Amino acid sequence: MTAGSRVLVVGADGSIGAAVATRLEAAGIVVVRTSRRGTAGSEPLDLTAAAATWRLPPDLSAAVLCAAVTSTEACRNHPDEARRVNVEATVELGRRLAAAGSRLVFLSTNMVFDGSVPHVAAAAARRPRTAYGRMKAEAEEALLAIDGATTVVRLTKVVTGSLPILVGWRDALRRGEAIRPLSDLVMAPVSLNLAATVISAAARERLGAILQVSARADVSYADVARRLADRWGFPADRVAPATAAEAGVRLEHLPAYTTLDASIVRDRLGIESPDPWAAIEEAA
Repeated sequence: MTAGSRVLVVGADGSIGAAVATRLEAAGIVVVRTSRRGTAGSEPLDLTAAAATWRLPPDLSAAVLCAAVTSTEACRNHPDEARRVNVEATVELGRRLAAAGSRLVFLSTNMVFDGSVPHVAAAAARRPRTAYGRMKAEAEEALLAIDGATTVVRLTKVVTGSLPILVGWRDALRRGEAIRPLSDLVMAPVSLNLAATVISAAARERLGAILQVSARADVSYADVARRLADRWGFPADRVAPATAAEAGVRLEHLPAYTTLDASIVRDRLGIESPDPWAAIEEAA
């Protein structure tokens, strides 16, 4: 892709979409941003609206599909509404863009797998155990069927300082309250910078059908909370880990592992899977 090429970033008002758009613009790419909320500087595009109302810009080299219902709770509690966005509208949008000559970059998740083994290969069979994972798996399959047009980028947990659970922990600790992070829930955290770097590279040139971005190991939410409490200067005894059952937290699935095999990213971009604490320190 040459400077001056046009890339559509769908959902550019989200944290990942905004970071991807910024990196593409820094590389001389013309970015067309969309937003369902009418954000200034963005074109309107609402995936909950009828497809007949969409107005897609012409002459696009690629499109990055970031918009989605990403709350696992919302997908579980309102599956029909979430599926209309995460599967039906996303696939229809992808087909229209591909028909007009655009390559597609679709953001997906480690939750297309069941978490029973670590470092799952990109070509492994999908085995989702959550509503959100099932939706992403279905959309992946449909978009990859558009021959040669799609790159799926699967991400493990992208951690930023504005991640709601981190904000909630810090606010509670500041109030002098104890927090109860889960000891049996794990993540393989990656930074927003790493995620955006890989996604923007995939938008500039096709690097393969499926790319996976992952930390090299899992860490528990309890260990993350301990590390952050220490980093923020709060007493260790304010962190009181609990299992999901002890905390009364209802989860669809507790995966044993969330890591993905990111060897394709290493081979194509020279980026090794980072230590899981790198993203946590960056977010702190």
